[in-house]
Amino acid sequence: MSGAFTDSHAHLEMVAQRLGSLALGEVVTAYAAQPAGLILDVGVDPGDLARRRALVENCLAMDPEKHGPGTKSAAGLPIRWAAGIWPGRGALGNPQASLEALERDLASGIDALGECGLDYYHMGGGVEAQKALFGAQIELALSKGLPLLVHSREAFRDTLELVKHCARRIPVVIHCFGYGPEEAGAFLQAGCYLSFAGNITYKKSQPLRDALALVPEERLLLETDAPYMNPMPNRGRPSSPLDIERTYRAVSALKAIDIDALRANVESNLRRLLS
Repeated sequence: MSGAFTDSHAHLEMVAQRLGSLALGEVVTAYAAQPAGLILDVGVDPGDLARRRALVENCLAMDPEKHGPGTKSAAGLPIRWAAGIWPGRGALGNPQASLEALERDLASGIDALGECGLDYYHMGGGVEAQKALFGAQIELALSKGLPLLVHSREAFRDTLELVKHCARRIPVVIHCFGYGPEEAGAFLQAGCYLSFAGNITYKKSQPLRDALALVPEERLLLETDAPYMNPMPNRGRPSSPLDIERTYRAVSALKAIDIDALRANVESNLRRLLS
C-alpha cells in the first residue's frame, strides 16, 4: 500500500516550537500528499485548540500549492484534533477555570478528549488534585461520547481504577505506554487500547517490548508523542511525525507483521475509535 504512517498522538504546536515552522510545514505537506495515514494532534493546555488549528492553517497559507485541491484549510488535511488538560502545576492551580476553557474547546468540535491523566513523576500537584481533574475529564468524555487519551506515569494503579469503569463505554487509549506486561494485561482486560511510541526501540525498554507482545492487533496504536520519544538512532533529538516509520519497522519486526499490514491496521484502529 502507499501512504503516510498514522501517528496516533503528536503535539504539532510543540513540533513547531522545537523544530521550527518549516519542519511543521514539511509534516503537513507530506501527509497532505498521501492517500492514507493521519495524525491525531493532541492538546495539553486548556483552551489551546484554536491556536493549534491556526498554526496548521498558517502552514497551508505559506505554500498552498504544495497541498493540492481541498486543503485550503486544516479541515482538508488528514489531521484530527484532541483537547485536554495535562496534570501540570498551572491547570491544577485553577482546575475550575481549566475545565471551563476545555468545555469551550469541546464546543468547537473535537475528535477525542486528552491528553489527561496522572503523573506521579513530575507531580505538578497532589495525588487527590490530579485524580479530581482527571475524573472530571473522564466525566466530560462520557457525557460527550468522546474517546479518552490517557497519560499515566508512575500511576498505574490509580489510572486503572479510574479508567476501568469507562473503558467499555468509550474508547480509552493509554498513550505512550510506559509500563510492563503485567500492567498491559490489566489495561487490556479493562478494555483499553495501548499506544506505543519510539521508546520501544530503546535498549533498556524490554518491558515495553514484552508488553507489546500481549497486545492484539485490534487494540494496538503507534505514536511519536512528537516532539518527544524519537526512535533510535535519533534518541534525544526532537521528533516529528516524519520519524514514526522507524517505530513501525521496529514493531513490525517484533510482532512479525508485514509493515504495510501493520500500517493499515493502526490507521484502521485509530479511525474506528475516532468515528
